Amino acid sequence: MTRPIYRFGDYRIDPSARELQHAGELVVLSPKVFDSLAYLIEHRDRAVGRDELIAAVWGKADVSDTLLGQTVLKARRAVGDTGNEQNAIRTVPRFGYRWVAPIQVEAAAEETPAATAETERMAAETAAPAATPSPSAPAVAPPVRQAGANFRPRIAAFAAFAAALVVLSAAGFWWHARRDATVPATPATTAQTQPTPDAAAVLPVDVDAGGEWTWLRLGLMDLVATRLRNAGQTVVPADNVVALARENGGNGAAHRVREATGARLIVLPSASRSGSEWIVHLLLRADGGDREVEARSTDVIEAGRAAADRLLAVLGKSPAKLAPDAPDASLAERLSRAEAALLTDDLDGARRLLETAPPGAQKAPELRLRLAQIDFRAGQFDHARGLLDALLEEVSEETDPVLRARILNGSGAVAVRQDKNADAERDFGEAIALLENRNQPAALGQAYTGRGIAYAQQARLDLAAADFSRARIALELAGDTLALARVEANEGIVDGKRGRYADALSSHELAAQRFERFGALNELILTLANAAEAQLALLRPADALATSDRGWALLGRLENPNTRHSFQITRVETLAENGRLLEARALLRELLGAIPHDGDPAMLGRVQAVQARTDLLDGQPAAAAALASAALERLSAPDYLRDRAGAWLTLVRALRAQGRDEEAAVEVGRLAAWTATLSRASQPLAAALVAALAEAEQRWAERRLDEARDAYEKTLRLAEQQAVPGDIAEVVISYGSSLITDGEVQRAAAVVGQVARWADRDFGCALLQVRLYRALGHEDAWRAALKQARALAGERSIPANLTAPPEHPVATRETRRISQENQVADAARTLRE
Repeated sequence: MTRPIYRFGDYRIDPSARELQHAGELVVLSPKVFDSLAYLIEHRDRAVGRDELIAAVWGKADVSDTLLGQTVLKARRAVGDTGNEQNAIRTVPRFGYRWVAPIQVEAAAEETPAATAETERMAAETAAPAATPSPSAPAVAPPVRQAGANFRPRIAAFAAFAAALVVLSAAGFWWHARRDATVPATPATTAQTQPTPDAAAVLPVDVDAGGEWTWLRLGLMDLVATRLRNAGQTVVPADNVVALARENGGNGAAHRVREATGARLIVLPSASRSGSEWIVHLLLRADGGDREVEARSTDVIEAGRAAADRLLAVLGKSPAKLAPDAPDASLAERLSRAEAALLTDDLDGARRLLETAPPGAQKAPELRLRLAQIDFRAGQFDHARGLLDALLEEVSEETDPVLRARILNGSGAVAVRQDKNADAERDFGEAIALLENRNQPAALGQAYTGRGIAYAQQARLDLAAADFSRARIALELAGDTLALARVEANEGIVDGKRGRYADALSSHELAAQRFERFGALNELILTLANAAEAQLALLRPADALATSDRGWALLGRLENPNTRHSFQITRVETLAENGRLLEARALLRELLGAIPHDGDPAMLGRVQAVQARTDLLDGQPAAAAALASAALERLSAPDYLRDRAGAWLTLVRALRAQGRDEEAAVEVGRLAAWTATLSRASQPLAAALVAALAEAEQRWAERRLDEARDAYEKTLRLAEQQAVPGDIAEVVISYGSSLITDGEVQRAAAVVGQVARWADRDFGCALLQVRLYRALGHEDAWRAALKQARALAGERSIPANLTAPPEHPVATRETRRISQENQVADAARTLRE
């Protein structure tokens, strides 16, 4: 009996067994996602309608478009596809979906479990060693070589991306938060405790007028959204909507916005001109049906405001009164046009509009704040600082607390970009104090996010985590899904710094999903890199490679060189951890040539640290020592404590490999002294763990074995306390290799057993199993371990001596002592006789 098996790329799907595999590993899917995937593949000869797919998978008709869209999105991700690329599942507009990737079909015979197990057993028994060692080969490789078998010290991983993404998130601050009316304060209620109303999303305006009015598409959209927001209606921020609606308009954009943001109210605006009169029409699409309002005026801004007010009446809300200093119609139009330019990243156009305003209008705080925001986005931080400081002198808490808070948010964002984190902490703190008793969740969420970033960059991780949690609540109330994604990414970074990699990975995966929906390429690529780092720390190199591949496919569309270089550094490590050494080293050479020596010192330091580890593994300890020493000088910022400690460990190992033992001992002392100055809260156990491992290895090299064992045991307890698989493996590989080298095999067995659970996916752990079983003389276990190591090796070599079957168990120190005593006794007895 046979069943069809479908193959595409590295994937294999078996509908009968309900299994999807990627590169031989099972991909876990929910039943509906699997059924959707299988149905599209089985009917790949044609497009499948949405109703047909719903009926086939759910067996009923009352399934929402949102649920179907989410299910197809998960199916795409399961096979390495996205809604943007559509290389496997293509959307057929206004109809459904179609499978488009090439498929190979094979007929597989049904196997009994017993037959499968017997086949695997026979394959294991017939596996042969790859090479025969020379008789003079040593029993084991030196422990310093083995300690680096997985290309890099894993205890130095992950912190590298914190600065890049944390600072990046400041770019989302405050620039889109325009105000033309005051919102009454609500002193009895904070933003954190208010119930979340149904969110509304205002889509770009369909403009029927001459080309000079194209700015209305986004400018009028923002004006209507601001008018609704100021009346207390939760409105999805304009940058969220623009990101989601960039590819299509109308119903298609409405569906994307609703799916990504959860907004239940969709506003579809249009503006047309009839003679001298403007007609602004708003269609409200809600679950209960459609409602329409319209307003007319000779001034398009006034027509937009009037239409928004009529829509508020439909929603049961009253318009907010205009503030006494609200912009007049001409200034309001200029601000709306500038907003439209900003939403399309036309910074020069926005600046020209504002700088050519009449002299009186140029004094308006709103216009000057907008100019500061443009400077910020253009990277002109000093000029932005001058404008913001002048505004803070003029706008007091008494005159306009909300506007002052917005200015403070901008000031804090500039301080973050200038690495003045204490100043940023002060500015955001004052903004929080002004906002927390007012109904301003968007600005409050920005303030908490900003202060969390300032805390994180000062390595005050508990405070950062608390502020990110508060920001999450405020931004959920504000309906700002894109800002929420930035918070989730930052929470993942903080969790990674605290060694909580499983939690970090969950946050990064959720943030990546949101960034992908919004087309936020820069943030998406950095988040994928952070996710891959977390997977490496969890000893999931194959998963890390799959995550890295997603980012690698997008890298050609990226313009930001810092983001590209950051991603490439993690790409090097991910390739190496999967045994793809040629690619890793080629990319590393490219990075060394691309990053200027007078550019970002931390970026260059990270690359030098990776190259130093590579040189040490390639038998070039002098070059490794020089690069590691240079990296130490460049990795001094709090964000790079783990990287700096890892570079220090490479330096110590490289010095010992050259026979410079006294210098190595000095560096071990310097590393210990440096880590003693760090607070536990800044990098829990991370740097201390590296220092402890360096000390243990140094004691062993000096043959102070009792002290070395005690130091190793202490280091292992530290690693177990942190419970990061990569950290535990690094310590066990070093300790276990040292014990095996010295013939303490029984003690080694107890140590090595702690990483046996990862030997099926991590090359370093697998190779350590080979060493142990060979030293113990257990041929069957050695053969199975060798097969596993070969499967994981890729281009990494297995020492020739480990491929020779063990002849007999290696004697332990106690066994050798007893044997020697027996030989002495036999000799004495012979002499007496």
